[in-house]
Amino acid sequence: MKAQDRKDSLEIVIQPYASLRGHLAVYDDKMELQENASRIGVEFNIKKRDFGFIAGGEIQLNMFKGGTSFNVDGNLSGGFLTLESVQKQQVFGNRLGYLGLDLGKLGTLTIGKQWSVYRDVTSYTDRFNVFGARASATFIGGTDGGDTGTGRADQSVIYRNHFGPFYLGGQIQARGGNNGKFIDGFGASLQYRIKEGFFTGIAYNRALLSDSLINNGMIIGLTGQPTYFSLGTKYVGRVIDFSIVGILQKNGDFSQGFYVNPAGGSLPFTTVFNAKGIEVFGKYKLQKISFLAGYNLYVPDRNHISEQYNFDPGFKKNDIIVGFSYSPFRFAQIYSEQRFSMGKTFSGEKEKSVFTLGLRLDLSESFSKKISL
Repeated sequence: MKAQDRKDSLEIVIQPYASLRGHLAVYDDKMELQENASRIGVEFNIKKRDFGFIAGGEIQLNMFKGGTSFNVDGNLSGGFLTLESVQKQQVFGNRLGYLGLDLGKLGTLTIGKQWSVYRDVTSYTDRFNVFGARASATFIGGTDGGDTGTGRADQSVIYRNHFGPFYLGGQIQARGGNNGKFIDGFGASLQYRIKEGFFTGIAYNRALLSDSLINNGMIIGLTGQPTYFSLGTKYVGRVIDFSIVGILQKNGDFSQGFYVNPAGGSLPFTTVFNAKGIEVFGKYKLQKISFLAGYNLYVPDRNHISEQYNFDPGFKKNDIIVGFSYSPFRFAQIYSEQRFSMGKTFSGEKEKSVFTLGLRLDLSESFSKKISL
């Protein structure tokens, strides 16, 4: 009788969560109150034996009015060839939304706006409260990586599973783009668990643009399909965490600049470029306080970009990051991070060094109920 009850029952699990973050930032001899990518979300699971349905959503909550943010995870726009600033000043902004199937030992299949398989590896070093993730080509061109499928991938279909110590992921994008192709991008990741808390992984992603767009020469620097490759390792221990990620991307990032017109005036344009990058993250954990340190280096290739487009030879991201976090009790955290920037923007402007001091609350709960059929 008990076996029959288990067979004819549904298990419903609801997991709401919230991460509320804000800080004071000091840069350019001024202080500013800033939002730090606060978000609220929920995931639903309805399961009968080894088969279930998954649904989830997450929205960004902008609690403060300030428009500046140094956390690249807070980007909400998704355009690849045009810089956008959508949803920046809205109270709520869409981060994630997905539906899917839990197939038990056969893995999970999900559709919607969701974390990409490329980020399965680049997330190894994306663990600072504010900074980091600037050299992994995940959140490219001031976007959330949705259009290219590198970050929160738009209109994606993702399959994930694991076999013993091997974890794999596969992804396609079906945005219905006008590119003359059946799909709009694809990617894959493979991770290997060396031992508990110790992983190594590789990931690949390719966005698909129309051949005419690539061949007409109208997009500066664009010579082929945007392609991304990442390789990394991470260790999460009781006292020390350490991770490192290296990436190569071709035609996969862009920046906005101005072309000086000989007839007078300047014209805005978007330049696509290749780059290589490395990110390092380390954390030393005591009972209530942790110390963090890391490094981001992202070096664009300017060899195929004409000098008339003002591509500064010093253009790169070159950051040293240090900080600490103090958790007086569960769910609450005081954090501080300092970014020492030694890089330059596309146009040659020195990037900002920034000091932050902030608060963070992380709340989550899980509710489950079994319903007899």
